[in-house]
Amino acid sequence: MQKHRLQVPQEPTRRDTIGLRTYVKYDPMAPRATTPVMVGKYVVARRPLAGSVHTLYMILDGSDVVGTSISYPNEDDCATAVKRNHRKQAESLAERTIAKAKTRKPRAVSAKEVA
Repeated sequence: MQKHRLQVPQEPTRRDTIGLRTYVKYDPMAPRATTPVMVGKYVVARRPLAGSVHTLYMILDGSDVVGTSISYPNEDDCATAVKRNHRKQAESLAERTIAKAKTRKPRAVSAKEVA
């Protein structure tokens, strides 16, 4: 009696990936990337932390830093940080407008309005 083995199709080896048990030595003195990256439609700046293997990711809204993270942020994290910043700016604008209106002097009543 012959034993039949099940033939599993072999995938071709890929050259653009690394194996599961690949060892990579980390050089902490090697320069790390500092260029901004796009996460969806949001710009995230990177800054390697000195003396550490970590990188600080800063979520930008224009040129303002609206959030920071040690782990790579996803698009939802970026959206939340930008919305929080916009809400804070709108609240401060409303507070400044109300304060300005309270400190404004009442206008003088003219003779025509009195009569």
